[in-house]
Amino acid sequence: MPTNVPPQYRDAEQRFRDAVSLQAKIAALQEMLQIMPKHKGTDHLKAQLRARLSKLMSDLETSSGGKGGRTEPFSLPKEGAGRATLIGPTNVGKSLITASSTGAKTRVGAYELSTQEPVPGMYPYRDIFIQVVDTPPITNRSTQSRLFGLLRTSDVFVFVADLTNDPALQTEESFSELSEWGFNLLGIDSEITDETDLYTYKPTIILCNKADIPGALDQFETMERNYSKRFPVIMASAEEKVGLDELGEEIFSALKIMRVYTKSPRERLQDFEKNDPIVLSLGSTVGEAAQQVHKDLGRSLKFAVLWGESSKFEGQRVGKNHELVDGDIIEIHS
Repeated sequence: MPTNVPPQYRDAEQRFRDAVSLQAKIAALQEMLQIMPKHKGTDHLKAQLRARLSKLMSDLETSSGGKGGRTEPFSLPKEGAGRATLIGPTNVGKSLITASSTGAKTRVGAYELSTQEPVPGMYPYRDIFIQVVDTPPITNRSTQSRLFGLLRTSDVFVFVADLTNDPALQTEESFSELSEWGFNLLGIDSEITDETDLYTYKPTIILCNKADIPGALDQFETMERNYSKRFPVIMASAEEKVGLDELGEEIFSALKIMRVYTKSPRERLQDFEKNDPIVLSLGSTVGEAAQQVHKDLGRSLKFAVLWGESSKFEGQRVGKNHELVDGDIIEIHS
């Protein structure tokens, strides 16, 4: 059966052939997959493109480029419990939010395009660290193809809107831009299943910045009316460090993770201090926790002693299939 692809597909295919950077190749491939008609004649071609895209994404994670082996700045290693990427137009305060929440040294400027490359920082939250990434403006054409690859490897999108400059229009323009790139924004009622393509479906938060400036409250009320039924909407002031705790809560919730603390059998419970938890997906079991501590423990696990909300009583003995909840303490026996 012929593929019968439209002219737009051929244009994207030519862009793929002409592309030099990994990010540009990935962007073109993603566009080809979006445009391709869905019928049996394209199944084989679609499989080939997905395999090629997977290979390029793997290359992107470990790529370095430029003279002297300079690391590609948009190919950031993921660190911490997850990656939340700040997205938006120029001058909305993404850099100051990153600096205020993580202490990262960002370039804060009251002029356009002050951020030319992504800047990561580590946000301390509930005994864990979450990677927060400041990015160039989403509408900056010179960095879009490279930004695309970074966004695909992000776990959560945080749209930053300026409450002093038509935030609803800014948000719609950013949403439209990402829709054109093939991203799907997941809101409050969205569910992620095993079939969800995590490269393109992203939990999304809207952060309304510059709440300290007169007139901002009226604009925030408009943002709430327009978006709060679909997405978490937060009022913030990076200048006064207001709203950053709420941002941490929403990111933690969007990541759908939990903290589990491990205690040595030789340590008394009254001497145990909660710190340095392991981070697991919601619904993970004792066996999966043991596996993350060490693969040998996962194999040799006999039982665990449990303290926390998932236990029927303190010090309950549980097996490997017991589901844990956030904040549980386990003592692994093998």
